[in-house]
Amino acid sequence: MTAGPRPEFNARLREQLTRPPQAEDTPERRPTGPRHSRRRSRAGLFPQLLSTALVVAMVASVIGTYRSMPGDTFYPLKRAAENTLFHLSSDDAERADRSFGYAETRAREVKELLGSGEGEKVIGETLQAMEDTTRSAVTSLRQIRRRDSTRARELKRFVQKQRTQITGMIPKMGAENQRKAHVYLNYIEGLAPPE
Repeated sequence: MTAGPRPEFNARLREQLTRPPQAEDTPERRPTGPRHSRRRSRAGLFPQLLSTALVVAMVASVIGTYRSMPGDTFYPLKRAAENTLFHLSSDDAERADRSFGYAETRAREVKELLGSGEGEKVIGETLQAMEDTTRSAVTSLRQIRRRDSTRARELKRFVQKQRTQITGMIPKMGAENQRKAHVYLNYIEGLAPPE
């Protein structure tokens, strides 16, 4: 038994590699000209238009989701995105920061809902979401072992801003939502560190 290929194989391979190409060996030439190039450009244009339309639709839906308000079609998607970002936070301090930001977003939503004449039920649900988010932030802050002055200042700023926003909205609310707003204000007053 020999280690290399047989001599017959070597001879056939040498012959195939050294002979000139024949008509059956060359690939078929495609027609060129204006008609063929127009067809190719139209065929290439459709995927590009489709891709562009999909990108525009995705950007529009992201913007619509970001700007959505309670009761809108995209609002549950906005809340799901916030929830996902909250759970992707790396530590308790980041979770607290995100939660305070979401609570401020809920306060802005309540303000806009009051101006739009939206129903009291939606306003009440948004107030409840604001309170839940604030409680989540406070829970995250309590889990931080080291109480530093930066966190205390951030909490004080948050409480002052929320107090100002909610107090200005209370006269425009119905009786039940006024009660919820007062409960929330009492809760956040207890969060502010003593001066």
